[in-house]
Amino acid sequence: MTENKNTNRFEESVAEFSHINIKGDASEDRRAVLPSLIIRSLLIALCIGLFGYAVFMIGMSALETDEANEFYGNLRPDANASPVKPSAPLLEPAAMLNMQDAFNANGQNDVYNDMLNDSATDTQRRSSYYRNFINRKVKYPDMYAWLYVNFTDVDYPVMKGPYTNYYMTHTIDGAESSYGSITADSALSDIYNANMNNVIYGHCMKNGTMFRSLKTFMESANRNTKAKSMNIEIYTEDGLYIYKVLSGYRNDDNHYAQTVFNSTEQYKAFLDKIVSRNELTVTNSYDENSRIVTLITCANLTSNDDERYVLHGVLTAFIPKEQL
Repeated sequence: MTENKNTNRFEESVAEFSHINIKGDASEDRRAVLPSLIIRSLLIALCIGLFGYAVFMIGMSALETDEANEFYGNLRPDANASPVKPSAPLLEPAAMLNMQDAFNANGQNDVYNDMLNDSATDTQRRSSYYRNFINRKVKYPDMYAWLYVNFTDVDYPVMKGPYTNYYMTHTIDGAESSYGSITADSALSDIYNANMNNVIYGHCMKNGTMFRSLKTFMESANRNTKAKSMNIEIYTEDGLYIYKVLSGYRNDDNHYAQTVFNSTEQYKAFLDKIVSRNELTVTNSYDENSRIVTLITCANLTSNDDERYVLHGVLTAFIPKEQL
């Protein structure tokens, strides 16, 4: 009985056998594996390509940074400092007090005191910067001014072209560049002191050049401490304009770029508005006769491309060219 059962079971298994139970040959296996190998190879090639592109872009960025630093470094006065030190300028206040004001001030003229507190090094540096600007302007007629801001890396010529964006994409010698130049608003008068609000733009380059350090300053934990002693120095043909911090903030409505005002009242309202937006604990006094400078750079926020960091300075002293 046992043998018959086994025989029947064998016959049943033979009857159930079909082509599904037969394995394919080696060529069929290879054909099944080939598509996955191709896909993996393409993914590996893509990854290698992306890695190579990233390395290339990093290299190009580093090269461009070196070129920018070398180019602007050679323009700065330190690269061409004269071994002969100029005589120190006369230290006079930008605005003399009348007799009554002098009596009421009890000897405290802030502008005069600020200038007296300048070190000999600052005096020599300012003279060197002024002479350097005058010499550079001969070669680059579109050079509007030279801008220097302590506590930052801002130390650049300011260009003023036929339209504002021209020098945002060109170096001072007209070569196309992603970092461009520091640029004055084209709506400004060529006569620097004729402007109520001298608006100046600069790219916020990730490599640290141009106005990047303004963003770094505005985001730093000790920005208020720095702002107390910050000077914004503008060198022009007629002399040196020195500004103290009036207001600093981040905004996206472009109100800060206004350069033309129809009345004294409108200008004063503008000043009140920018001071009301101040995010710094430091400010300085101002009125409807004040002259200001406005430095603008991108905030580099992916959430809002229109946001800008804005730093306003109010004019507190002027040193004429004869004293530089």
